[in-house]
Amino acid sequence: MKPTAKPPRKLAVIMAGGRGTRFWPRSRSRRPKQFLTMVGNECLLVQTVRRLDGSFRPEDIFVVTTEELAEQTRAMLPELPARNVLVEPEGRNTAPCLALALVTLERWAPEGVMVVLSADSWIADRSRFLQDIETAVNHAAGKRDLVTFGIPPTYPETGYGYIETEGEGAVPGVRAFREKPSYEQAVEFLESGRHYWNAGMFVWTLKDFRSELKRHSPEFLAPLDEWAEAGAKPERLAQAYRRLPKESIDFALMEKSERVAVVPARFRWSDVGSWPAVVEFHEADAAGNVIQGDAILIESTNCAIFGGSRLIAGSGLADLIVVDESDALLLCRKDRAQDVKLIVEKLKAMGREDLL
Repeated sequence: MKPTAKPPRKLAVIMAGGRGTRFWPRSRSRRPKQFLTMVGNECLLVQTVRRLDGSFRPEDIFVVTTEELAEQTRAMLPELPARNVLVEPEGRNTAPCLALALVTLERWAPEGVMVVLSADSWIADRSRFLQDIETAVNHAAGKRDLVTFGIPPTYPETGYGYIETEGEGAVPGVRAFREKPSYEQAVEFLESGRHYWNAGMFVWTLKDFRSELKRHSPEFLAPLDEWAEAGAKPERLAQAYRRLPKESIDFALMEKSERVAVVPARFRWSDVGSWPAVVEFHEADAAGNVIQGDAILIESTNCAIFGGSRLIAGSGLADLIVVDESDALLLCRKDRAQDVKLIVEKLKAMGREDLL
């Protein structure tokens, strides 16, 4: 009998350096979206790690975050070795984040398969999720493709990027990545059966990730390789990091590589990308209102109240989101919720660091 092939070592890399500016005033620089209990009873970061229980060993789960969040991240995840929290000197988008993870993990598990996840998404159907990861890991290790996950669209969303597939099989090839479409294009994508929402989750072997990154965007490797060859001293990382472009991994690699395949996801997913997305996870009353905290609404419809320490009262309101914190109060129409990030930008321009 032939010896059974040893399964590849799976290394989960969780990107957790984002700010979540669309969730101001609850989300702040030291309390970003992934630290918030938006859905369920635990914060999104902890949920992401717990979801991997039984499929990944704690020593094979890594979290990449920024220096100012590293201590809190380790405190939230005491089951992980301290070295497994990889620290970026500053946030420079997802391509530098994953390049740093690559050069770090190569030293410890050069034959490993990297499973890239986001710390601030919601995923249901845990068993299907883990099964889909196994499908992606086996494909990446066997076919040597860069694998991404596609979420079957359920409505013509214009705020997501899309993945257009080609070919048949459980893991079809990727024809193209499509940017956020117009409504008419989104309807076409929904009806085509070949387009999926881009969830920003990836699987690849460390060797193939390096090979493709070196081929298409070597500028992300050279500074970090020099840093690693000089001893990978933490105090010298900032100098190397400043030389890396601020780009997403989609733009730096996935849209350029010809070795990309997609696993159509069988699990439910949400990027929990705005306050209206959070509303969908809570039960509304007969008037369509969602109330979290102490609030009284009179003749009001389709409002969402996320209260703080005081009573919120309203009358004759419709389609509003209210978020109350001790030092700030957010009021916005549901259809303008994406503008919350503009409020954050305005506060930055005003120098109101006390509110950020």
